[in-house]
Amino acid sequence: MVAMLLNILFESGQVYVNWNLALVTPVPKVATPTSFGDFRPISVTPILSHIAENIVFKRWFNPAIPSDTIKDQFAFQPTGSTKCALINLLHHASRMLETNSYVRCLTFDFSKAVDTVNHNILLHKLSALDLPDTVHDWIV
Repeated sequence: MVAMLLNILFESGQVYVNWNLALVTPVPKVATPTSFGDFRPISVTPILSHIAENIVFKRWFNPAIPSDTIKDQFAFQPTGSTKCALINLLHHASRMLETNSYVRCLTFDFSKAVDTVNHNILLHKLSALDLPDTVHDWIV
């Protein structure tokens, strides 16, 4: 029954209205929060929404992205994680220390980057991928 519902939604390019809703719960980042900045918002979405997103990603989105585009990314790889990124960094730094006396690392925190994404640019890039129109509509 669930598979039939998901297939109907994928084929129509429609998203069930309640799947666009989330229960946002503020979780403290510090022991005694004193301001709004001391909280991290955790969004809880319906489980079927999460399952549908994973199916769309694995079936259409991931195969449509050229592999050389994200070869140095860890967050968007099926086997990627923070641990993988740290292991990769440690490996490269160790290799460089074999022939150099020191290694400099420049790191960036992109944790707030999603909040500043220009949706028009993102949708333009999304339209360049080889996705069925209904899947494109579903993502939009």
